[in-house]
Amino acid sequence: MNKKIEIPKNILANIDFSNTLNGGRVEPNITVNQTEDSYEVFVKVAGLEADHLKVDVDNNRLWLYTLQPVLKKAEQEIPENYVPQTIGQLMLPNFVDVENISAKYYNQQWKIVMPIDDYRKKFKKHIDVEI
Repeated sequence: MNKKIEIPKNILANIDFSNTLNGGRVEPNITVNQTEDSYEVFVKVAGLEADHLKVDVDNNRLWLYTLQPVLKKAEQEIPENYVPQTIGQLMLPNFVDVENISAKYYNQQWKIVMPIDDYRKKFKKHIDVEI
């Protein structure tokens, strides 16, 4: 006889979702290369489907994450609740052209290209001090 276990939602905030509900996680492999005109971020995560990686820019950080279903019922095709699982975070230099960051999946990995804005990189200004 299979017995269903119901977890009260009020204790979910104290649970390590990845290790408790999902049985752990594989550590991602993230490398960053700098070229003449951009930074290239390569991300490999074993077992993660190509369309599951999410890439956001938030407060000068590149946030790489996936959404993990929480408390999916057997009869549900699509779970109602998700929790973000961070794959990695990178601080963005001030001279990255945030508007033109791109990402694509190929060869079993993701490649995120962060172009360098030459104008912002070479920006220099003298500020006079008021006395």
